[in-house]
Amino acid sequence: MLIVCAVMLANCAAFGLGADYPNNQPVMQPSWPAGMSQLVNTTNRIGGLFVNAEDVFFFSGTASDFNAFLAGYASVEPIEHHRLTLHTGKGEAFSLGGVNKRPCDWKLDGCPAAWRDMHQGNFKPPRDTNYVLEVHFWTGGKIPLDQLVIPKNVELAGDCFKQFESITNGMTRSEVKQRLTMDGGLQSVSPVRFLDPGCPGFKISVEFDFKQDAAGQNRAIQGKDDKVIQVSHPFLERPFTD
Repeated sequence: MLIVCAVMLANCAAFGLGADYPNNQPVMQPSWPAGMSQLVNTTNRIGGLFVNAEDVFFFSGTASDFNAFLAGYASVEPIEHHRLTLHTGKGEAFSLGGVNKRPCDWKLDGCPAAWRDMHQGNFKPPRDTNYVLEVHFWTGGKIPLDQLVIPKNVELAGDCFKQFESITNGMTRSEVKQRLTMDGGLQSVSPVRFLDPGCPGFKISVEFDFKQDAAGQNRAIQGKDDKVIQVSHPFLERPFTD
């Protein structure tokens, strides 16, 4: 009996504790930040599970459903940051152990920041107020990107933003143009809107340090060696045409 108990305890330590959340009744945990339970218990939740201190919830719905969810998420405090990560392809909900797979449009991941730090090997002092809570969205699902409404305090992340993230202060105008495409429509010398064909619908605004023509009423002079002085966060906007 002692040997059996020892084996069971070893398995719990190795694999941790986990279970599916019931989908037909409200759920909540005392460690969740204020407002998280309202997000989790929306009527279009199609599944959820926990593994140790980490929670995952899956949702399916319309653009209006997602925009309302994202607006609610933007008001949840205190959390480490508000982040929306975009993924290509279609989302997939699942149950504990990766079984019972079915389509989903977005998911919510959460855990205490101290748990995340420990899991990643970053041993920091315990933090009682910080919580990691992030939204994931799949661009290949039934919700069109151009119908999203993203709150200003929600930062964007994902593989398709890597080109945008590579634009940093000190780069030249020529280097930026080698990586990104200028948006159409009326543009000035600075700031300039840029697109990435690999991330359709999103843009960044780049400000440059440019020269002025003193003999020509301080007219702005665009140069290929103008330096980047500020880069905006990616934002969603339809492309302009010439």
